[in-house]
Amino acid sequence: MDETVEGAAEGRADAADVARRRRVRRATVWGGIATAATAVPLAVERPEHNPWWLNATFSVVVGLMGAIVGAVGGRREAIKTEVRRDALDEGERELSRYRVKLVPEGAPAPPPFKEKDYTSYSLTATTRRLQLWEFDYLPQWSHSWRELSLTAEGHVLVVTGPQGVLGRFVLERMFVPEELVLASRRLRARAPRGPAPSSPTAPRTD
Repeated sequence: MDETVEGAAEGRADAADVARRRRVRRATVWGGIATAATAVPLAVERPEHNPWWLNATFSVVVGLMGAIVGAVGGRREAIKTEVRRDALDEGERELSRYRVKLVPEGAPAPPPFKEKDYTSYSLTATTRRLQLWEFDYLPQWSHSWRELSLTAEGHVLVVTGPQGVLGRFVLERMFVPEELVLASRRLRARAPRGPAPSSPTAPRTD
């Protein structure tokens, strides 16, 4: 009986690993194709006085470079997606992702996001928890909605967990803290009872 259960579990793990690799390969290929398809038309529009072979050579080179860059970018984004996918429990879904600036404790809140502002952090709301990520693939913390309390202080979102304040955040410009506060209340009411993992786990992608 135990051997049968273990064999089934290993089979599911192998199938999941194969599916993961397939998704990464597909994203790599399509990333290369999409970038090359964008780059080649730009290369073709060279001055008409250039010899046709020079334009053709230039187009091929640009296409190859675009394919390589696109493939690398596609693979990188696919691996990030797999990391985030593996951080979810069975039946759990990612709902929204919010780019955020961290506000150090005791520091005055920075102004609201401007269009070109950069941040490496993001909050991800799922059906069961709230997660803080850096660069979209480095997990910082993950807590069940039942463990959290979200409040708004002007344009700053304050997230409080079992051990105290987890962070103060300024959300990207198209969102306001009240939106996430209201969503957290609804999700907290629906969240299953029981402990939640304290941090996501990363998958194997090699």
